[in-house]
Amino acid sequence: MSDIDIRQLSKSYGAYQALKSIDLNIPNGALLALLGPSGCGKSTTLQLLAGFDTPSGGEIRAGGELISSPQRVVPPERRGISLVFQNYAVWPHKTVAENVAFGLHLRKLSRAELEARLSKALEAVRLTPLRERYPFELSGGQQQRVALARALAVEPRILLLDEPLSNLDAHLREEMRFEIRRVHDELGITTVYVTHDQGEALVTADEVAVMQGGIVQQLGSPEDIFERPSNAFVASFIGSNNEIPGRREALGQLRVADTLLHAEDRSGLPSIGTKAVLCIRPSRVRLGEAGGANNLNGVVRRSAYLGEYRDVLIEIAANTTLRAFVSPHLRPQPGESVQVHLPPEHCQIFATPDDAPAR
Repeated sequence: MSDIDIRQLSKSYGAYQALKSIDLNIPNGALLALLGPSGCGKSTTLQLLAGFDTPSGGEIRAGGELISSPQRVVPPERRGISLVFQNYAVWPHKTVAENVAFGLHLRKLSRAELEARLSKALEAVRLTPLRERYPFELSGGQQQRVALARALAVEPRILLLDEPLSNLDAHLREEMRFEIRRVHDELGITTVYVTHDQGEALVTADEVAVMQGGIVQQLGSPEDIFERPSNAFVASFIGSNNEIPGRREALGQLRVADTLLHAEDRSGLPSIGTKAVLCIRPSRVRLGEAGGANNLNGVVRRSAYLGEYRDVLIEIAANTTLRAFVSPHLRPQPGESVQVHLPPEHCQIFATPDDAPAR
């Protein structure tokens, strides 16, 4: 196993800069999720980690060894890295055991060592009872486990996962993300997991790097990323989020129409009177509860029953709405007037994208 140290890593394709001097450190045995929308730079980072491309600037070190820089790129086969792709890439004419053992045969191991590694990999992903089956006899989740077992069988020092669950249905995705976390906890391989699904990142990762525009917008634990986002983009990308536009009246105060709202001010803006947004999770919004501050009057525009909660859309000012996830037993109806309470301890003020301080 190995730690990974990424320093000032950049990658350009002509005039397009896919990565802009990012820094990341992944401790030995940790699982880092690279999370962001398409085009944010996460897949480019993975390609550079795998050795499939050459950086334009900066370097990557694994276990202290320089493996990528503009002057030197260690070939993929000499990195001790395994990569699992989003498509299963299993051979249909080979059994589960034959698929998993393929990389071991290339290493010319003894029969005893090959069988020991094969058995360990199959056991790790709970495929031992299915070792003689063919891919057409397996579910999508089981086929993805075959791909994972094949990557683990060669005992890599680093494991790279490239959107490994994107081809599975919703139920299997939920099941497999817990399975990937269990396998990681059992084997402790340093892992980088690329995904655009924030649920996968929060469940599987020790740390999450949220990326946008070739920049790491925030690096932190899943709890930090969700509870204390660094800017409005992170707040909106991770989970559901309300953004209420207004103007900063004072530090920690945002005026929305005729109402002054109080919140933790994380905008970094130097002056008062500038545009900003107040962010709050829909699950934190309260209906019909009056607190000491942050009370608004609104009109229900939509009320959708979703089983475990009700998703309510409320108009609080002209062209300004917010969502509230409330108890399914509440039944606000469209057109009904309601009082909205935004607990100040769950509110944060951020700069708008145009006014955000330079990173």
